This record gives sequence, structure tokens and C-alpha cells, in this order.
Amino acid sequence: MDNSSSGKIQTTIWHLSMLLAPLLLLISQFFWTNGVLTIQAGWLQVLAFTFWIPAFQAMYDSMKTQWPRYAAIGFLVAVYACIGGNNFGVDGIYGEATGVFDVAAKNVLHQKLGIGGLVALYLPGILFPLSLISVGVGFIRTKKIDAWVAAMLIIAAIGFPLSRIPREPLIAHADNVLLLISHFIIAQRILRAQKG
Repeated sequence: MDNSSSGKIQTTIWHLSMLLAPLLLLISQFFWTNGVLTIQAGWLQVLAFTFWIPAFQAMYDSMKTQWPRYAAIGFLVAVYACIGGNNFGVDGIYGEATGVFDVAAKNVLHQKLGIGGLVALYLPGILFPLSLISVGVGFIRTKKIDAWVAAMLIIAAIGFPLSRIPREPLIAHADNVLLLISHFIIAQRILRAQKG
């Protein structure tokens, strides 16, 4: 396979991932029960955050010429954040399977995890919206994406913990739509830049 073919495959994976990651997260939200991820929500979230890894790779790759260190370190942090998103999905799968059906019971379970929960869930959970903000700031500074699109991504990033921590479904649905729209526009802009 020549380099041009492998490059086209990589580009296709990146652009599909930028659409599938927020779309799968949006769909998973409909399977929350009492603010807790179910088995269905969990496996959909696992897939969403799997696709978010190449989505972040695409976004950071677009700014690596101007900001190589920022792009490299940002992508590494984003991968760890995506692993946390995956872990929360698995937590939902195991939670339902073991009879944890509400936020209070889930909190009791998480307290027992100690440092394991901090490393596997909470620290990467904090880093996910921060990674989205980092991408948005990078787009603004490098002028790779229109500032209003980058701002939309940053607003969606801020909305992520504001909806997930208090478990507000309507805010989470609105935030998921904003994530999907911003990622769709960014994917189109990056594709246009690659062709141009």
C-alpha cells in the first residue's frame, strides 16, 4: 500500500471518528436511568470514546506544524481522558449487572475504589473537557478553524461536566448536540484544508 492510500484511509478514519464519537455519546444518553449509565449506555459510551481517540488525533494533527509540542502533549492527555470515558462506560455495564441502579448506590461503590477510582475514572474524567478546551484554544491560536467554531467546542466542553456531575439529562442532551455540531463543522473544515 502506498503512502497516498494509507493517508486516505487515515483521513477517512479521522473524519468518521469525529462524527461517530459525539453521535454515539448522544445516543448513549437516552439509556441513562436515574442519572446512572446502564449496560446499553455503557457499551455505547465505550465505542464513543474509542472513536474519540482518532478524533483527537485528527484535531491535534491539524495544528502540529505550528504547535508541535502542544499537539503531541495534548494528544497524549486526550488519550488518557478517553480511557477514562471508556472506564465510565464499563462502570455502567458492571453497575447494572451488579444491581447498582441509582446515583447514591453508585457513589458508595466509587468511594470503595480509592486511588484506583481516582486514576481510572475521576482524573481522566476531568481531563476530557479540558482536552476539548485545549483543542479549541489551539484552533483559535493557530487560526486553523474559525474562532466561532472553536468557541462552540469550548462551550460544549464546559457544558460536559456541568451536565454530567449533577446528572441533568436535558442539559446533557443539549451539550451532546453541541458536541456533535461542533465536531461535524471541525471535520468539514479540516477536510477542506487537507484538500486545499
